[in-house]
Amino acid sequence: MNKKQYEAMRKKLMDEAQGLLDAGKVEEANAKMEEVKKLDQQWDSIAQAMADFAALNGTQIPKQGAINLEDSFGGEKGQETESPVVQAWKSEEYRNAWAKTLMGTPLNNSESEKFRMVNEAFTHTTGNTGIVIPETVAKGIWEMAGEYYPYFNDITKTYVNGLLTMIQEDTSSDAKWYDEGTKTEDGKETLKEYKLSGCELSRAITVSWKLKEMAIEDFIPYIQRKMAKKMGAAAGYGVTHGAGANAVSGKPEPMGVVTALQAETGKPQVVEYGDSLTYEDIINARSKIKSGYGAGLSVYANSVTIWTNLATVMDANKRPLFVADVTSGGLFRILGMPVKEDDSMQNGEILMSNAYSGYHMNINKEVSMMTEDHVKDRKTDYVGYGIMDGNIITSKAHALLTKKASEASGTSEESGKSE
Repeated sequence: MNKKQYEAMRKKLMDEAQGLLDAGKVEEANAKMEEVKKLDQQWDSIAQAMADFAALNGTQIPKQGAINLEDSFGGEKGQETESPVVQAWKSEEYRNAWAKTLMGTPLNNSESEKFRMVNEAFTHTTGNTGIVIPETVAKGIWEMAGEYYPYFNDITKTYVNGLLTMIQEDTSSDAKWYDEGTKTEDGKETLKEYKLSGCELSRAITVSWKLKEMAIEDFIPYIQRKMAKKMGAAAGYGVTHGAGANAVSGKPEPMGVVTALQAETGKPQVVEYGDSLTYEDIINARSKIKSGYGAGLSVYANSVTIWTNLATVMDANKRPLFVADVTSGGLFRILGMPVKEDDSMQNGEILMSNAYSGYHMNINKEVSMMTEDHVKDRKTDYVGYGIMDGNIITSKAHALLTKKASEASGTSEESGKSE
């Protein structure tokens, strides 16, 4: 029995049960509903066995995400029509059902059916026990998080279940031309492997029962904003300042790009500057980025650093390097590179980076949401939970400007680690 057969059989039994109820035959209707329960249990066993077989067979099952959740829910590439589960996940009814569930409000029959369909499919596909976040809400959370923490937004992301081994570029020999009689030398490539496993990301927001009385149209944006700040702060901190597998806290974290650059022997990609940032400092940092990564370079710093350091830099002719880009709606540039305000960066730190080509994050389990009520306090905790890990692909795609230790002015007031 496949999923389509199961859904057809279940619908037939439910229609028969409804007909018996309409006819006043309660006992026969109850018996028919018992058949539905047995069918559900049978499908649960089949679906679990399919998931176990896929795991044993080494099949990679995509995770929830804007680019491939359709595959997790049974959509097939090349099909013009989406699976019923994907249609349900994208529907307004599921969005309302999800919000009502978080608010503790009863669902109507149609909402209940879509809620059951989506969450059962997600559970059997990924082993996740949280509530599946609707497509539009999930996109909204990460779009908002990307506004606060653009470095996390710009990096390469994959959605692979389990351990992921990647190749990290270290050094490479120069290519040469040869005449006809000269033997070609063996190239000397130095590559390192890094493994992306799973670092648990969990953040909670607490809502009073009074707030849960607001309308769905107000409740969903409120949850999105709160969760985007919490999850975004943690994710943003992880990709810039995460301590890696040997985290000081004892808990595994992604390897942050700043952490990786600071940890290199001799710190070849780091430039330290004095009381004030100079044109020469910026040129020095830019020169450290390998050719080929320049096209996607951006500059990342927090608000304090942007307006007290970058904005005041002049070239040799006393012209400001920090200029507004009139075509981008408020964006500033320096040496042609867009400057992005990122709250995960510490005061005095300026990161030049090709984030997309230079950093890779694997999302092992996309964010789901669970709830916990506190009756005495009349409050509800909403817990967002995901598993992800990341590392730099090559240090040559990045350069870091940082104040000398004796002149550093402290750290950003907000970081994901303290959220």
